[in-house]
Amino acid sequence: MENNHIANKHLTYEERNFIEIGLKEGRNFTEIAKDINKDRRTISREILKHRFRKMPGKFNNSGNSFCKNRHECKKYDCSKKEKCYEEELCSKIQGAPYVCNGCGQKNGCRKIKYYYYAKFANDEYEEKLRTSRYGINLSKEEAYEIDTLITPLIKEKHQSISHIYANHPDEISFSRTTMYNYVDLGVFSFRNIDLPRKVKYKKRKENEKQRIRRETAIRKGRTYEDFQKYIGKNPECSIVEMDTVEGVKGGKVFLTLLFRQSKFMLIYLMDNKNMECVEKAFKNIKDIVGIDTFKRIFEVILTDNGSEFFNPISIEKDAETEEILSHVFYCDPSASWQKGAIEKNHEYIRYVLPKGSSFDELTQEKVNILMSNINNASRDILNGKTPYEAILLTLDENIVRKLGNEKIAADEVNLSPKLLKAGDK
Repeated sequence: MENNHIANKHLTYEERNFIEIGLKEGRNFTEIAKDINKDRRTISREILKHRFRKMPGKFNNSGNSFCKNRHECKKYDCSKKEKCYEEELCSKIQGAPYVCNGCGQKNGCRKIKYYYYAKFANDEYEEKLRTSRYGINLSKEEAYEIDTLITPLIKEKHQSISHIYANHPDEISFSRTTMYNYVDLGVFSFRNIDLPRKVKYKKRKENEKQRIRRETAIRKGRTYEDFQKYIGKNPECSIVEMDTVEGVKGGKVFLTLLFRQSKFMLIYLMDNKNMECVEKAFKNIKDIVGIDTFKRIFEVILTDNGSEFFNPISIEKDAETEEILSHVFYCDPSASWQKGAIEKNHEYIRYVLPKGSSFDELTQEKVNILMSNINNASRDILNGKTPYEAILLTLDENIVRKLGNEKIAADEVNLSPKLLKAGDK
């Protein structure tokens, strides 16, 4: 994917999550910026702007325990207004990374700490938007023309604001922030409920007594820690996240494969959620792309601990020569955020097939239609480009089409439940 940095664009919550994860893993700004296609200075400014200051508890109730000169000073409770007061700060937070997220000594450290939390940063950002100025700077004629353009795309085809802005830059002259303000003020025919990306999710309750599955023999050498070590030694490797999406319990399921860099997703319909069906799907992929291409684009596969993925050898090796083609790694138990990109991308499937929908009447041909529409939806994280366009930087278009994907015109992208109904093409 081209590393064209997005200038003067606000970060999304997804991108802020990538920043928080990167800081926790001890990655530098350049590496984090590359993941989300931003300039490293954007990462630096974001962290400095939204980092969270945390004061440690006072040691032995010492009043001036945060003063750098506390050992020499005889004052018990030194005010910050005193000339001798000098706040003690760790050198790590005075320069990059400016926060303590990835520090291994933070638990025992008595100094003032700074942390970067994606939710805290995003809440601050949204609050700023809410308190920004309101007003309608459109004539009735301009509002009508824009409403006529975008309302059918949103209400009938369920296109996102990101997709519309990427493909109609000349027709819409104001920013997305202004767009959302106008929607709140009722300027257009569609409402917030019609915008798929404005759905709010309840935070999952953490279960501290959640049982952690014992590490099985198949996971040895394939843990998330092993994954981190591998990509640390091979930073340019191609990473694919793997998961399944269920329809009705016990029915057909989707096998999903997301190329992390391009956000391009493959979707395969499987009769059952088992190892045999996963093995069959990968055999089909190898036959289509060829062994050499498979080795290049599936170098690393990260998945969860579902039993359907507990035959990694069938994925990693060539059945005939037993050559190692790929490396399968597993997330930590109950840590789906470690493959957060594919979890996020599943939202697009649920726009068309809400939870509780049965997949039993679907065919792979219909699934290919769904897959093509998802891969032709423009993304902010790709600088307004689509995953279909991004994957062409690493895969020949003939192969992309053999994998079931077709190019779809921007205004024809449909992510509504109507897409797969009988008679639709």
